[in-house]
Amino acid sequence: MKRTKKRLKIKWKNIALLLILLVCAGLVIHDVYMLTIYSWITGRMAGWTWFGFLTFLLAFAIGGEILEYIIEDSKK
Repeated sequence: MKRTKKRLKIKWKNIALLLILLVCAGLVIHDVYMLTIYSWITGRMAGWTWFGFLTFLLAFAIGGEILEYIIEDSKK
C-alpha cells in the first residue's frame, strides 16, 4: 500500500474568527460574572450602563454568527 503525505490546510480566516469568538465569549462571561457572582462576593451591586448593555448584546450576536459560520463551514 502506498502512503501519501496529506498536508494539513490551515484556514487563516477561521483562526481569526475563533480569536474574535474567544474575545466575545470572554466579554459575555465577564459581564455575567459581574452581574451575578461579583455582587455576592463584595456585597456591592453591579449594574448595566447603556454602553455595557449594548456591547454585551453585540458580543452575543457576533459570537452567535461566528459560531454558525464555523459549524456550516465544517459541514462542507
